[in-house]
Amino acid sequence: MDEEQNGKTISEYLEILVRRKNLLLISFLTIGFLGFVLAMKLPPVYRSSATILIEDQQIPRSMVETTITDFADKRIELIRQRVMTRDRILSIIQKHKVYLDERDKLVPSEIVTRFQEDAEIKMISADVLDPNRGGGKATIAFNISFSDSNPVLAQAVANELVSLFLDENTRVRAQRAAKTTDFLSAEAEKLKTEMGSFETQIMDYKAKHGYSLPEMLQNNLSSLDRATESLRQTDSDIRIAKDRIVYLTDSLRQAEDDVPASETGKPLNKDEQLRLLKSEFIHLSSLYTATHPDVLRVKRQIQNLEPTFDGQANEVDARKELTDAENILIELKKKYSETHPDVLKQEKRVSNLTDKLANAANKTAELAEDAHQGNTLYSSIANQLTTTEHELAQLITTREQLQKNKLELQSYIDETPLVEKEYQDLLRMRQTSLNKYAELEAKYREAKLAQTLEEEQKGETFTLIEPPIAPDKPEKPNRKKIIAMGFGLGIGVGLGLTLLLEFMHETIRGAKALERVTGMPPIVAIPYIQTPQDKLNQKKRQKLIWIISLVVFIALIVVTHFAVMPLEQIWATLLLKLGKL
Repeated sequence: MDEEQNGKTISEYLEILVRRKNLLLISFLTIGFLGFVLAMKLPPVYRSSATILIEDQQIPRSMVETTITDFADKRIELIRQRVMTRDRILSIIQKHKVYLDERDKLVPSEIVTRFQEDAEIKMISADVLDPNRGGGKATIAFNISFSDSNPVLAQAVANELVSLFLDENTRVRAQRAAKTTDFLSAEAEKLKTEMGSFETQIMDYKAKHGYSLPEMLQNNLSSLDRATESLRQTDSDIRIAKDRIVYLTDSLRQAEDDVPASETGKPLNKDEQLRLLKSEFIHLSSLYTATHPDVLRVKRQIQNLEPTFDGQANEVDARKELTDAENILIELKKKYSETHPDVLKQEKRVSNLTDKLANAANKTAELAEDAHQGNTLYSSIANQLTTTEHELAQLITTREQLQKNKLELQSYIDETPLVEKEYQDLLRMRQTSLNKYAELEAKYREAKLAQTLEEEQKGETFTLIEPPIAPDKPEKPNRKKIIAMGFGLGIGVGLGLTLLLEFMHETIRGAKALERVTGMPPIVAIPYIQTPQDKLNQKKRQKLIWIISLVVFIALIVVTHFAVMPLEQIWATLLLKLGKL
């Protein structure tokens, strides 16, 4: 073999290993045995697992759409957070008597943490092609497992976790579907109340602006045309009535001046004079005021013949004063309400003037009747005049009412554009609420179907396809691996100690080592000559090593039997393993 220029050769390393073979053997056996003891001493950990399949809803989504739209892994994580709470974990530990040996050593928070570490939830994903959500990775199932030194206890706890997950999933889905239904129902009730409010507003608006609504525009225009035509006809009738009054008044004056043929050329008695004077007084009162000299002259003449005459027969002045008072009352009502003091005062005044006019009319009629008794033509014309005056008064009242109606109709027509805008806004808001309500009603019916779907467990469900069982083989520790690692570590520690001792004791061994130190090769190399005493000492050392090895081996067997596992159990396990081979 080639030698190394500045280091030891492979043969020298092999020589070191041969020289330190006892150290290597002791290290290999000791650490290997410790690894074996550790592998046998570690308690077995059994893991019981269950597989839960996530099945899609039984009813096609095109017919009934579920209200649970989140992904399965997110929902599983939420359920895990609900299930793995402190109170539930402590309840499971108390129910199944888990960690009995550690309860006195650990506080409850540490026990909860230990349980969370022993319980494991693992998702199972696959590449899927969903027509609704597209392709990609999707969680199709998940595993729930629990680890414990007792396989039966591990199975019981795993069963408990599976039951909690299945029940919680059913409860949560039904609860979320019910909350969705309740929310939509509450919103629909709010919209129904809002629609009722809009209906009330529309009714109030119609009651307030009923004649100015858009649908009343054509009717108002037609009524305005009729009112205008009626007003024109009334004005024509008033002109005719006034002309007739003028004609009858002239005729009445002519009849008043006529004297009966039987009394022509004869002197008048007192009564006839009184009638003529009263007739003249009425005529003058209709032409002049009460202070006119002619009126006063005739009044004095009448009082000379009839001292009780009071001069209250002026119906014209009373009518004029009443007309003025009524006009003032109309103006006040336009400015103030019906209960205003000025309005009430003027109404009382109009009432008094009406009584005064009635008295004046009665007086005038009595005077005219007394003055013109026996004059048939005069009485006929007077009756026609009175009738025509009444007709004129009625026509004037009718014209005023028509003018008032015309103004009201015109105001309704003028208000129609503004009223139409506000009215259409109310109708639009009501229609918007109706559309929202119809949409919410449709969503509510869909949510109610989805709720029924979840309550009857026809939606997406968790199905237990592989229940947890009591495992017959521990998951850990891997005893073979630990034992192999122990013996491998023993070899490594032995090699390390050997190299450490060689570097610490730099003894020159062999001609090559001497040549590396001096730089010159030796002239001759004399091998080590072993004496009989050296051979005897070597045999003694070998014997001592074997004795020590035997003692150590027996001690290891005893320790294994009493501290790790009985020898008969080890032998039975070994035979079982060999039988399987």
